[in-house]
Amino acid sequence: MTEKKRFVCVNCGHRVKELFKKYSNTMKATQCDKCHQITDKYIEFEEFIILIDALLLDSCAFRHIIYNGDFKLYWKVSLVVLLLESFALCRQKLPDPPNSSLHVHEKGFYTYTLQNMGDYMFMTLLLLIITATLMVLISNLSKFFLLPILVWRNNTTVFGRNLHHLLVMGHHLCSLVLAYEAVGATKKNLRWWALTLVVLAFAFKETARQFVSLVVDEHFT
Repeated sequence: MTEKKRFVCVNCGHRVKELFKKYSNTMKATQCDKCHQITDKYIEFEEFIILIDALLLDSCAFRHIIYNGDFKLYWKVSLVVLLLESFALCRQKLPDPPNSSLHVHEKGFYTYTLQNMGDYMFMTLLLLIITATLMVLISNLSKFFLLPILVWRNNTTVFGRNLHHLLVMGHHLCSLVLAYEAVGATKKNLRWWALTLVVLAFAFKETARQFVSLVVDEHFT
């Protein structure tokens, strides 16, 4: 089973046969033949630490998650992120009177949840390559940064909220580019191609999103 799985060095993306060697009751991490560094330092890390490094746009963490991890936790986190983003979008559409509570219309929340699920699948189709689904999933971790604006929404201005959403979008774009580049790490001059493709896909997705949002607002709200 170990030989069939596609492992890579998290530092340079070079293909390797194994991540560690087992000697009696101990395991020793292997070294990459190309860059001569430890093949994957994350095999001894907790999943939470790996997620933090991914949020900090560490390409090594991206390669570990995409190629070398087992991903059990990440799919659960993806569901949390989906619900968080849906809540944030629904809250953003609501009026903002003084002393307003975090009440969210149930119908609107479910509508935005379905819309976000469509966004994820649409972006995956636009970036359809090997492990593309997982790549988009990791990039969506950026949506955790929507939490501060939900907590302190009433203590900031409309400009502040829009700026915060813009920064989250920028981080999400950077995550997509980094994940796309990590998937094709063995190819040369991939960064500009990844940036161009991701920006075009993102712009196309946002255009479709705005259209769907107008239709939803007109017929279902």
